[in-house]
Amino acid sequence: MFSVLAVLLLASWTLTPVSAEQFRIGPEQNWFELLSSGSLRPADVVILSDGIYTDPRRLVMSHRGTAEQPIVIRADDGAKVIFRRPDAKQNTFNLEGTQHLTLEGFEITGGAAAIRIQSSDSHRAESITLEGLHIHHIGGVAVTCNHPGDDYRGMTFRRNHIHHTSGHGEAFYLGANNGEAVFHDSEVTNNYIHHLNGPNISQGDGIEVKQGSYANLVARNVIHNTNYPAITIYGTAGQPVNRVDSNVIWESNDSAMQVAADCIVRNNWVACRGHCLYSRNHQEAVVGNLEINGNVLLALGKAAPIRIIHPRDSSGANQLSGLIQIQHNVMIADDDALAARIPNDALVRFNANRGNGKVDGAQQTLDDTINLSELLKRFPNFDQQHPVWKHLNRDQLLARFNGIAD
Repeated sequence: MFSVLAVLLLASWTLTPVSAEQFRIGPEQNWFELLSSGSLRPADVVILSDGIYTDPRRLVMSHRGTAEQPIVIRADDGAKVIFRRPDAKQNTFNLEGTQHLTLEGFEITGGAAAIRIQSSDSHRAESITLEGLHIHHIGGVAVTCNHPGDDYRGMTFRRNHIHHTSGHGEAFYLGANNGEAVFHDSEVTNNYIHHLNGPNISQGDGIEVKQGSYANLVARNVIHNTNYPAITIYGTAGQPVNRVDSNVIWESNDSAMQVAADCIVRNNWVACRGHCLYSRNHQEAVVGNLEINGNVLLALGKAAPIRIIHPRDSSGANQLSGLIQIQHNVMIADDDALAARIPNDALVRFNANRGNGKVDGAQQTLDDTINLSELLKRFPNFDQQHPVWKHLNRDQLLARFNGIAD
């Protein structure tokens, strides 16, 4: 009887949650050991005080919280916290097997990649939140989720400010080529991304979601001055579609958005001297299964606002992979330029679109004409919580779009 009671008491004690701890630490203290030890427990909070945190060692964090009790590492209220690597030999943060962790409110500069996320030998990386970070002047990509064989889910990357990267230069590199890593059921929202077009950048996409990655939301981001497209989306390999919604984009050295397949592209405002939206086969993604709805697309070079290349005119399959619906968009083209160059295919539905210019490759035409000055009178109608208003007022934003026409 006694032994049974003892076992029950022991079981009850071991199931009692350990109280969470709050750690306050500064750059002059042993912060590296605290962050890299792996000893943080669910619901622990690390509060970082003012100062520059720098160390030449490789910082690996493998903390694991829970959905109910995430671990939080954040800057103190009002503090200016800067993580600055002394060289580009290592990434500033390596999150390996990290789960239910939030990094919030501090600055990252120097180093190679700012944050590299991957599995450990025993745990995959998942449910990581990056919020309110300022990442700039680094030696590589800002945030990577591309480790071969990894399955990334439940990521939240929001309200970050990213600029002046180097190397491949993406702000967010999500998934890997040919589906070798998959990024899914995640969101990249309300970020401000700009100037990924410097002399030390070889690519410079804003947000790149690779082949086989799916069910992601890319929304309400402000992206300008990129070398490659501001948003690049491949296909989902039969999984649920990705969504690209309510982003504001201008000044890309490439097409503003490149979307191959399996995506809803809705309510975006885009100004570009190249194509605003460009679609062709890429890796295993075959063009099709696209809903392009309610966008304002201003292309004032020789390129058409929308350019879709039929699979038979590219590499791979000879048929579209699914229906393409292009409706309720406004497309403004330069004088004598085409408003859209799209396949003449029964799977392409083009209706209720307005703008100027001709439509090439389809039987349909624009339902109504609208010129640039008319368009800009109601430019744009995002709510006051959209991050674009944090960085520009209406007149300043209008000048950016007017400037494309000059």
